[in-house]
Amino acid sequence: MKLLTTRYSLLAALIPVFGLMLLGAGCLDATPVALDGGIFRSADNGATWKQLKILNLGTKLGSLADLGTVTIAADPQDPSAVYVGTVENGLLYSLDGGESWSPAKGLTIGRVNAVAIDPKDKCTVYAAKSNQIFKTKNCSRDWNQVFFDPRLDKVFTALTIDWFNRNILYAGTSEGDIFRSDDGANTWRALERVEGTRINNLVIDPRDSRIVYAATGGAGILKTIDAGAHWDHIIKPFQDFESARRPTSVVVDPIVANRVYEVSKYGILRSDDGGANWKPLTLPTPPGTTDIRALVIHPKNPHILVYASDTSLIFSVNEGTSWTPKKPPTGRGISSLIFTVSPDPVLFLGAAAKPK
Repeated sequence: MKLLTTRYSLLAALIPVFGLMLLGAGCLDATPVALDGGIFRSADNGATWKQLKILNLGTKLGSLADLGTVTIAADPQDPSAVYVGTVENGLLYSLDGGESWSPAKGLTIGRVNAVAIDPKDKCTVYAAKSNQIFKTKNCSRDWNQVFFDPRLDKVFTALTIDWFNRNILYAGTSEGDIFRSDDGANTWRALERVEGTRINNLVIDPRDSRIVYAATGGAGILKTIDAGAHWDHIIKPFQDFESARRPTSVVVDPIVANRVYEVSKYGILRSDDGGANWKPLTLPTPPGTTDIRALVIHPKNPHILVYASDTSLIFSVNEGTSWTPKKPPTGRGISSLIFTVSPDPVLFLGAAAKPK
């Protein structure tokens, strides 16, 4: 890569493969432009936020302040290990709780839609990029392709790993396929297909890993109670809620058994019986008027819910009975939210791509 220099003698190079600005570059302008992209962290449930900007490029430091993100994942064993899939800059990871970030070797360009971390081996991580799934077994020092879909116009959109048997993984595609691997991603087999409907996310029940939910882009929610041998198509309960048959995500309560949330253009629905019956939560905005980008549940207090729209960050401390808006740290939209699990849950927020 060519070193870009100017008459002002910049101290470090802009690296095109990341498309990221070097720290301090804005100071060369008479009127610096505030950059509100990248990743943010809050230790007080959204009262205050810190923008996490430092990118370690070896001999140089870069900035994530203009980055667009897709997904965030945290290591269930080590809350200091956090991974971020980006819109076009590949995969980034932090081993110090977000204070500094490094690019994943071999995954430095392109869109990463999903990340899954081995629950028993923190150095084993999987990432879904375009029509490929990659794996590292040495804490991101090297990544290898472990699954390839020959359909170049299809992409992997969802990825999760069984917390009970870490050799089992599930993957979803933009074409409605659900795959499973039983040997740590060495081989894969198709389990289910919903023709022409995107699998938006996959989530495993934290009490019984044989129970898996999949949010689809037009066929409601798929559920299996036997690790994918059979799937129940949950769609009829959503007929009274316009757009609810196209969920963007399904979220399983980490504490309350059988409690599941469905997020869609309609709003947020909740089931307390594993998806058989659903009721809507009353949100500050009327049904069907807000695109909800993410919903998370506090890992130690199921009364605390947080959801994000394009322009708002909304909190509830009473299971969604009432809501309080808080100012988001970015004005460009929110793509993802995640709580780390322990010792004290921390909320991470990913900013969406900069509007074009």
